[in-house]
Amino acid sequence: MPNQLLSDRYSPITSEIGFLECNAETAKDAYLNWMQPIQAERNIIVEGRNVGGDFVSKICSLLPLTSIERRRSLFVPTKSDWTAYFDNGWQGTDAFTAVSYLSQEIGCRGIRAVSILNTIEQTRTGLRGRYGATIFELYASSTDGCSFLNTQRSVFAANDGGRWKFGAAGGPLEFEDVKQYESRRIQDRFNPEMLDRYLRSFGIQLFLEEFYSVNKPAQLVVKEGPCAAGMKSYSLAEAQSEN
Repeated sequence: MPNQLLSDRYSPITSEIGFLECNAETAKDAYLNWMQPIQAERNIIVEGRNVGGDFVSKICSLLPLTSIERRRSLFVPTKSDWTAYFDNGWQGTDAFTAVSYLSQEIGCRGIRAVSILNTIEQTRTGLRGRYGATIFELYASSTDGCSFLNTQRSVFAANDGGRWKFGAAGGPLEFEDVKQYESRRIQDRFNPEMLDRYLRSFGIQLFLEEFYSVNKPAQLVVKEGPCAAGMKSYSLAEAQSEN
C-alpha cells in the first residue's frame, strides 16, 4: 500500500482532495465569483489571500477546522497542470461540491480523490476510528454524456457502516484495471494503490509531498463575519481524536 499523503499526519484534511485542471489563481477567482454574492446575503465577506511557505504551512493555514460550515478553502499549486483543493471541514474536505461546480464554471476537468484507511474498531466505549474508503471521480466541463451532473466516471470501494460496498458509473477509462473489480473481497476491488495509479495517468502524484511543494503561493479563501448557528472549531488534534 502506498503511504498516505504526509503519512496521514494531517488527516482528515488530506483524506479527500479535489483537483482542477487550471492554475490556482483561476480556481480562486472562480470560487470568489461563486461565493461572494451568496455569502453577502449573510453579511459575510469572502476574500482571497496568498499563503507562502512549504506544503505543510499551506495546509495549516486552514486551521482551525470547523463543523456545520466550512470557513476556509485552499487552492494549492502542484508540479503539474492541476491545482489541489482542500477545505477546513472538521471531518475532511468536501471536494465534490466545489470541484464539480468549478469544473463547469472554469471549463476544465476536475477530480475527487478519497483515500481513508479503515481503522474502525469496537472498544469498551463504543466504535472508534474511521470507516475506510477509496474513491475516484472525474468531472467534465459540462454535463454532456455524463451519468450524474457532470460526473464522467466514478469508482469506489467503501466501508458503509460496517459493510463494504463497491460501485462504478460511467464508461471505464482506458487505463482502468477492470479485472480487479471482480475480486472476491470488496475492499480489494478498488484500493489506494489503484487510485494512485489512476491519478498518475493524469499527471497527479496523490501521495507524494513533493508534488505539492512548489515555489508558488497557495490561494486561501476565507469567510469573515457571522458563523452558522452551532458551529464549533477544532484543532487538528481534536478533530483527529473525534474522527
